[in-house]
Amino acid sequence: MIEENRPEGQGSTHLKFYQIALMYVGALMGAGFASGKEMWQFFGVFGMEGLKGIAVAAAFFVVFGYFSVANAKMAQTADFGTLISPIENPKVTATIGAVMSVFLWMAYLSMVSAGGALIEEQTGLHHSLGSALYMLLVVVTAVKGFAIVSSRIRKVTPVLVCGSLLICICLLVRDGAAIGGEVVAEKSPLAQNWFSAAVAFVTYNLTAAVPILGNCQRHADWRQAKGGALAGAAALTVCCTLLYLTTQTNPQIAQEISLPMLGFAQTIAPALRTVYACFLLIAIFATATSCLYGITTVLPQKRRIVWIWGIALLGYGLSLFGFNQLVAVLYPIGGYFSMIFFAMMAVNFFRLRTKTAAESEREAEAQEALPQKRD
Repeated sequence: MIEENRPEGQGSTHLKFYQIALMYVGALMGAGFASGKEMWQFFGVFGMEGLKGIAVAAAFFVVFGYFSVANAKMAQTADFGTLISPIENPKVTATIGAVMSVFLWMAYLSMVSAGGALIEEQTGLHHSLGSALYMLLVVVTAVKGFAIVSSRIRKVTPVLVCGSLLICICLLVRDGAAIGGEVVAEKSPLAQNWFSAAVAFVTYNLTAAVPILGNCQRHADWRQAKGGALAGAAALTVCCTLLYLTTQTNPQIAQEISLPMLGFAQTIAPALRTVYACFLLIAIFATATSCLYGITTVLPQKRRIVWIWGIALLGYGLSLFGFNQLVAVLYPIGGYFSMIFFAMMAVNFFRLRTKTAAESEREAEAQEALPQKRD
């Protein structure tokens, strides 16, 4: 697996905690998240019990965001497989990296599909052409490496988050009294209760954040990396909660529309629908780029560009099946498989911590022994 060098002229303290937090949020707030579709599919359909799922999601955001940067620090690498695998075996880590890359690829093709559908809705351009345009933008950015990917995500995320939350707050002020009513909605066959839905949602989405956070640790000191992961988790929890509550103000809109927040924005003012569509296009770009970049970190150096274009084109082809179907089926499947790897990541964290402590103890003993040898 290939590890990137640090950007030229930049030391280990290049990234600050708020920049890392923005990248954590940007990696996750794709079309499904920012549109409210995932909030409805994984939390809203359970009515007020969805708040329990939000609490579970918040805990996962904190714990596994922290594990991502901590494992990268202790292992001194951002290699996908090494961050996850508790077994120090090149074949095992390579296999894990490859499988996790498949999940990233699934998220990437979902974003490309959503981008094409949104461009078609807003401009009339056929979704296949819109998806192709998105694919080109994402590939051109991802191939340039971590420095460019991180820079662009950090620039677009504040606009995305602020815009999304302002619209949510407006809707909640106007229609918040409607929250708490009975919700009758079709649940995903693969996420039938609030707990399993919450776990599937978080583990699937966190797949895109692991390679980003791992690389952040390589470009920041430990305090900044840890603070960024925790601040990002808090911001994601706030976003989840507000988007979830917004879907509860009108379950019919949330159930029937592919990108519910567009429908909610329209109820405030028709022009606001177009504004929110722009926010979604930004969200799609950020997450699709994060996912494709994560895949590039496990590709062989030989013919790397050819591999990237091949993966991107294959994803583009499958993206034409439609965003709704992808969210309802692919997301839970990816989430359940990802659970296994995040459990492994937790085991790896404690293994690395024990190993690091033992190494520190040996070094301390060696330092104490030096004066005695001189005597």
